[in-house]
Amino acid sequence: MTDTNPSNEKLVLCPYCGHAQYGGDRCQACAGVFEPLSRRATQIAMGPWQIRDKNNPFRPGCCYDVVKSMAANGKIKSTSVMRGPTTRQFWSIARNVPGIAHLIGYCHECGNHVSPSDAKCGECSTVFKEPRERDSLGLAYKNDEEAEMGQMMLNAELSGAPMPTRPVPGPTKRHKPKPAKAGDLLSEVLDLSGDVIPTAQVKAPLPGAASAPTATPTPAPANAGKALDFGAQPQAGKGPAPASAFDVEPTRELPESGGISALGLVMVALNIIAIATIVVLWLMLKD
Repeated sequence: MTDTNPSNEKLVLCPYCGHAQYGGDRCQACAGVFEPLSRRATQIAMGPWQIRDKNNPFRPGCCYDVVKSMAANGKIKSTSVMRGPTTRQFWSIARNVPGIAHLIGYCHECGNHVSPSDAKCGECSTVFKEPRERDSLGLAYKNDEEAEMGQMMLNAELSGAPMPTRPVPGPTKRHKPKPAKAGDLLSEVLDLSGDVIPTAQVKAPLPGAASAPTATPTPAPANAGKALDFGAQPQAGKGPAPASAFDVEPTRELPESGGISALGLVMVALNIIAIATIVVLWLMLKD
């Protein structure tokens, strides 16, 4: 960059060719206008095709419609150097580029003279296609897997090793998780084994009401006949306690662990009253 800044103007970078300059509404290198509408028009015309131009080597690529219009206006000759999707982004002569050669009067396959309106070559019957994909570069290796295989084959060719076998592409199977049924989900949560009653058939017992008897008798648990400890915690490593017929909500408030029961409180109160009565009688008799 050779521009000076005598007026302390703001440094501007051209979005089209990358030229930096101080101030101005138009690029001094490519003559591109900086205002938003010109930027939008340039993006509409962008594409994967490039025509080599020594005067403007950094301009963005253009779409196929722009190339076709340039060929019709004589701006692309048979010897013009260009590249695009059909050349795998390598530079080539326009009359050898598929999709472009017939626009300037040549068959890209055999070199026979054709008309731009011809659909195929009258000599070799090559069909003239028009690659209009705006966002396709036409790369030889389209993804990381193809690039890795290409590198392996290149290394094998340089070293004289056996060529690696190219994997045969096949449909990718995606295993979708099978939705769990209600019974299976309940079994997983409660860590049950065997048949499980579906959650749709499980009804919560009403407070203060006994559970309704089921048609199938439930086997007696191992702790049958023993007092149930509703505050017991499951042992470490064994998961939550399994559900059983005894898992019923208690109908009365249970005393806290380590507290005094109601009967104990009554006995203490009676003892205090008895002691107070004896003390009063003793004082009366003493007087």
